[in-house]
Amino acid sequence: MTGSRPARHVSAAALAVIVAALAGCTPGDDEQSTVVGTPATSAATVSPPPATSAEPRPGDDRQTIEYRDVQVDVPADWVRAESRGCEFEFVQWQPAGSPPCRLTTGVVFYGAATFDPAHRPGVQKGKGDTWVGYVYAGDLAVYAAGPDRALVQDVLDTARPPAPR
Repeated sequence: MTGSRPARHVSAAALAVIVAALAGCTPGDDEQSTVVGTPATSAATVSPPPATSAEPRPGDDRQTIEYRDVQVDVPADWVRAESRGCEFEFVQWQPAGSPPCRLTTGVVFYGAATFDPAHRPGVQKGKGDTWVGYVYAGDLAVYAAGPDRALVQDVLDTARPPAPR
């Protein structure tokens, strides 16, 4: 016999604590999302969007944002919204001054493993004058909403993992 019963119990307990600690190392609500540039300035370090993406319209200023290894090009006037105090707290970007607890225009990142969509991927007519849609990129579901179907489609078409560094 190699080891006493108490030593085996201590080893098993220590292993259980380590596994539990590693399993609990999931990103928190405070995880950073960042602006990594504009599509033009970040092109040297970022792979181009998929061939299906729409070209930005003339005068359509964009910024590239990144969250958990997924990049998305959004309008330059969108900002990270603070969702603390909302019923659900998600990382979201939307036009400055928009209500933080009600996404009418913007983009939200969800964990793909737990994302439970109400419709199939792509853009759909939402409530009222809103268009909504999502795509999967990396380990995330990227969900976009807005009054302009083309804008929602353009944002979703740019969702991608960043180029290898």
